[in-house]
Amino acid sequence: MSVIPSIDSRRRLRATARALILILAVLVHTGCMTPKRVGHLGGPVGPTGGTGPGGPVLVRIGMVENAPAVDLVGDGRWRLSAGAYDEGRLTMVAGEGLSLVRGPHGVSLVDTSRTLKAPWLVATPVDPDHTLRWDGRPWRGELHVIPTPDGAGLTVINVVELERYLSGVVPREIGNGRERGDLAAVAAQAVAARTYTVSRLGSKDAQGFDLYSDVRDQAYGGVDWEDELCNEALELTRGLVMRRGEELSPAYYHSTCGGHTAAVGAIWPYDDHPVLQGRKDQRPDGRPWCAASRYANWETVWTWAELETALQSSLPEYLDYVNNIAGPRWARGAFSPSSGGEAADRPGRLLKLEVRRRTASGRVAELAVTMAAGTYVVRGDRTRWVLRPPTGVSTLLRSSWFELTVDSGRSVKAVGRGWGHGLGLCQMGALGRARAGQGFRDILGHYYPGTRLAPLSRGGGR
Repeated sequence: MSVIPSIDSRRRLRATARALILILAVLVHTGCMTPKRVGHLGGPVGPTGGTGPGGPVLVRIGMVENAPAVDLVGDGRWRLSAGAYDEGRLTMVAGEGLSLVRGPHGVSLVDTSRTLKAPWLVATPVDPDHTLRWDGRPWRGELHVIPTPDGAGLTVINVVELERYLSGVVPREIGNGRERGDLAAVAAQAVAARTYTVSRLGSKDAQGFDLYSDVRDQAYGGVDWEDELCNEALELTRGLVMRRGEELSPAYYHSTCGGHTAAVGAIWPYDDHPVLQGRKDQRPDGRPWCAASRYANWETVWTWAELETALQSSLPEYLDYVNNIAGPRWARGAFSPSSGGEAADRPGRLLKLEVRRRTASGRVAELAVTMAAGTYVVRGDRTRWVLRPPTGVSTLLRSSWFELTVDSGRSVKAVGRGWGHGLGLCQMGALGRARAGQGFRDILGHYYPGTRLAPLSRGGGR
């Protein structure tokens, strides 16, 4: 079993965080606080928060940003410390809670009978086997509360040792309650999640943490999601990460590929990468390894009015994305105004939909959406953001692998396969392979070609 960082490790963490507070102050002053939402493809990254030489690898998970107030409670005795100065401390008994708000000095207690305020506060269980509760759920490790950079509220950060973080990630990503025959797939997921995590350490320092707790990085459920088989998979693969040469491999993964994974350069605004190739993922009889997924095949239907309404916001958001994040390759030709049309941020009536180009795997590479304002060329996986399903179905279209049937003025139907971006490991495909007797090394070798498994160096060295 993994252990919560020692007192010395926590002191190292606080020392690192003191420096972070100074960095945040400079960044707020200069206004350079816009988060970069698109990840990188592995390789060297910046320093990690709270990782000392030879010490445990600590991960900072951003649980919420801009919260108006934060309520904390412990299931055992716990302490709240003025972390920025490592001075000032309150000790609470089990079940005793405190409410925190943003104040003129950073973070303050709502309870005016107690005095504790600092640029940031740290909640720590006295016994590391106990947990802290936030948002009604238990979390291992520490909970740090800082003023949200470039925001008006508070950010809650769970600082926890790597393997304990993964014990709350792996079951949320590939599912808990799995059968013994699924162990190899769960182990492959564990290696992919560990590799992804280490590759992101230090990537969001400006926001005060390393990873989001949701699908923007990895879904993290904490103690409530821990699972016996997933913990066994983590122990089986303890410390193993994927490398290509001496660099960490990109380790993206998704639910269901539909029978063929995607190449990164075809669906995201990145250059091609030898690890993230589009690969056929089918059994010898031609059936997809992920055929058991309920999302192996799907369809979504809009009335003309429903889709037209969705496009009024999704198309301007797409242009904002390509102009500010994606880069010139995707921004070039993204919008062509019509004669006498409205501005690009006011699309107007829907006139026509046309798939202009597909990737080698069959996914949509370019979708032309002609509106009263002009024609928008939507590229790659962003078609999922633009063609939002009707309310209540999903926030994104299941995948970019679809065929369109257009009944002009009446309805639009998308018939597709797979769920997710299609890069890297196909979780349902991995489960199919595990049930057929393949080991986790073979599974990873298929989905991440050209990689090798190697131990993560002590202290989190990459």
